[in-house]
Amino acid sequence: MQNKHQYLYNGQRTDPSSIPNGFDSRAFLYADGFFESMLVVNNTIPLFDLHYGRLSASLSAYKIRPNENLSSSVLREHLLSLANSSGLSNCARIRLTIFRSNQGGGKYTPASNEADWIAHIERNEHVGFKLNEKGIAISIFEDLKKNPSEFSMFKNIDSQIYIQAAIYAQEKNIGDVLILNTDDNIIEATSSNVFLVSGGELYTPKLSSGPVGGVMRATVINLAISLGIKVFECNLTPQELLKADEVFLTNAVEGIKWVSSYRTKRYFNKTANKLLDAFNASISETSVL
Repeated sequence: MQNKHQYLYNGQRTDPSSIPNGFDSRAFLYADGFFESMLVVNNTIPLFDLHYGRLSASLSAYKIRPNENLSSSVLREHLLSLANSSGLSNCARIRLTIFRSNQGGGKYTPASNEADWIAHIERNEHVGFKLNEKGIAISIFEDLKKNPSEFSMFKNIDSQIYIQAAIYAQEKNIGDVLILNTDDNIIEATSSNVFLVSGGELYTPKLSSGPVGGVMRATVINLAISLGIKVFECNLTPQELLKADEVFLTNAVEGIKWVSSYRTKRYFNKTANKLLDAFNASISETSVL
């Protein structure tokens, strides 16, 4: 029986038992790294260039030196080869985790700044990007708040706030929750960026307020502008949710997710549908789907 997860370690197909011991990894010991989540569709990786741009910015911020297997063309080839050899090139999710090597030891002060990386792949639920037919309910998570910093926009291995927020959503039996920063502004959901539509205009938290700089977030902003929709990157308070006509969430694996309710407020999905149609058309034109 095939393992659920298939792995690449520094570009080499690796059995799970051969992956470096987690207790010796700086990813485990110090959360010294970050990750990227990507979708594979019909033997391509939509938005790969945007993923790679954020990956490069993350390496620079963390002061981690990439190895030869982390160049754009080589990495794409490795990841698609993993998808093909795993029989998952039609539609799958890849998580690429990059962390500082522990060669030569070192504690808080590392002995090496070289990159190690592991990619694993698993089957995705559906092919391509479709708007959820049934909208989700959301709430606000207030138990922990995110402190904006120069690392806020990256997908850091240290994800405790997202884990606790997801547990809270599960306990409340709702689709997702919105996370606040230390100024009590809405910044994101547990694994997605958030957009509000009000009066035909699009609003999303600015990056300086602390959200992850999502590749789908950037794509939606550019698509909206191309469609003549005004976009505002700004501070958003929970009160804005009660004034909005639409709310939707975005990430690179699910695309756009329609939010149907917050408390007693109900939302439409006209703009979300329009943007997703435009996105699917744009990637179809570039032979991504």
